[in-house]
Amino acid sequence: MQKNQVKGSVKGSLSVFLIALFTVIPIRTLQFFTILEPSTGFYSHTDWSVYTLNTLLILFGVFFALFFILGKNNFVYSTSAKKSNALALASFMLALTLVIASLSEFKDALITYTSPSASIYNGIFENLFKTGAGAKLLEAIAAAVSCVYFVVVGVDNFKGTCLAQSNKIIALFPVLWCIFRLMHRFMRTINFLNVSDLLYEMFMCVFLMLFFMTFAQINSKVNGLGASYKLGIYGLISALLCLLCFIPRFIAMCTQGTAALALESPVEWCDLGCAVFIVTALLSRLTIKAGSSNAIDKEEASAAAEIENFEEENKNA
Repeated sequence: MQKNQVKGSVKGSLSVFLIALFTVIPIRTLQFFTILEPSTGFYSHTDWSVYTLNTLLILFGVFFALFFILGKNNFVYSTSAKKSNALALASFMLALTLVIASLSEFKDALITYTSPSASIYNGIFENLFKTGAGAKLLEAIAAAVSCVYFVVVGVDNFKGTCLAQSNKIIALFPVLWCIFRLMHRFMRTINFLNVSDLLYEMFMCVFLMLFFMTFAQINSKVNGLGASYKLGIYGLISALLCLLCFIPRFIAMCTQGTAALALESPVEWCDLGCAVFIVTALLSRLTIKAGSSNAIDKEEASAAAEIENFEEENKNA
């Protein structure tokens, strides 16, 4: 498969991603004006939009999975030292939204910890982890460290360097951030028969966690060889869910005020930052193997050689 053919295929998957957005976002936005209960985020009743939205999300998710799995031997995420101003800006944008998320979660943790209802618990640790303040605090810390990582990624893409590859520890903090976001949501009251916002958020956190885990493996050159296709699967699904959570809430907030949103499901700018970063990374860095089936692209061969050298150095050490 030739390079321009596969590159066209990557753009084709992103075209389907746009179709998915223009299909599911209007339906989800309509639900905010018709069947969503303000403050709870639950459906007041079930209509055609619930079944249609969930069916479309499943179909698009299956399409992205099959598309990248069937062509997994063709996709390579480039980690070479080259400039990409678009990815640099997307990285800085994600870092900024993570700062906002960190400050917001730290504020919420402080409010929860000092609330009158928390006074029934004895001791600091009991208060932190039974009220949910501890999960919010951990989420705030992980978001702050993740901000540093994406600043480094942004500088790499702006200057054409590879500093992020040597920062393997902080590369794990975006994964931890997603885990703590998910932990916080598991502590909330949920009705699995009549759930809305919370269920989409939980799936979003899971796929974001998988994306950032794969991104850390590939970008840090730790068992990341051959995993590039996973970035496409996890990335497009998580980006779709991020925008599904962000855009309809933003529209509802602008038109109806914050009263239209669930109390613990506000507009979170980090969701937008994650979606922009993921799509930009796939467009900028997802490349391919070129030539015949028994010929390997030079860039992947170089990446494989770097990984082998790195592993050899670790063995010698």
